[in-house]
Amino acid sequence: MLSLLTYQIKPYLLIGEPAESYLKANAEWIRDAINMLTNRHRQQLIKAGVDTSLFHNHDETNSQTRTTYPLVLYQHHNEMFFVTGINEGAQALSELFAIYHQAVQISNTLLLGFSLYKAQETEIAKNGKMHTYRIHNYLALDARTHKLYEQASAVQKIQLLEQTLQKHFENDMFKYLNIAVESPVVEITRMNAEPKSITYKTHRYLSFDLDFSADVQLPAFMALGTVKAFGYGMIEII
Repeated sequence: MLSLLTYQIKPYLLIGEPAESYLKANAEWIRDAINMLTNRHRQQLIKAGVDTSLFHNHDETNSQTRTTYPLVLYQHHNEMFFVTGINEGAQALSELFAIYHQAVQISNTLLLGFSLYKAQETEIAKNGKMHTYRIHNYLALDARTHKLYEQASAVQKIQLLEQTLQKHFENDMFKYLNIAVESPVVEITRMNAEPKSITYKTHRYLSFDLDFSADVQLPAFMALGTVKAFGYGMIEII
């Protein structure tokens, strides 16, 4: 059973202040703001049993990035900003936002408001049905599969992406969240004609928008692929 809490993050800028300097397309700025708020009440949160490393997904003893599935996801979708907590991450967000009952100042020009957007309790399992989903800005390919994709035919490209989705479910989401599902069936039903080319921290990626069916019931606001902690690869139920 997974517990998910998704909060909407509402930024308020002073009149005349340009939004572009704060509200970038990716969601790293949300993590930075959340960590600023965490640092203000770190000891209080720790006393409440919160693992504060969940907010930034780094081991606080050595600053190394954790390789497991992130339990706090920062997301940007349809001009809205969210943060989603999974299991211990949901508890951590609940404790943090219980401290802030109204909009809080982040800088001289930026205030943030927080409100619970969606609460989910779900068991990810096969139930004999195919369910339809949309995945946004999915960074699916590593260097090896990127090269294979560029050399593949149209049919082979779809097959490669279906295999990649299946691997990301099995070897990342299901593995690290202890979900007992094996060999999920994944079928792409629609994809953007040409993936977008994006650069993230000097690395070039192809970003896909896909509709797919799977024989697994998933909650909304989960994510797959590279940089999933910052809004890429967010899953929407359709």
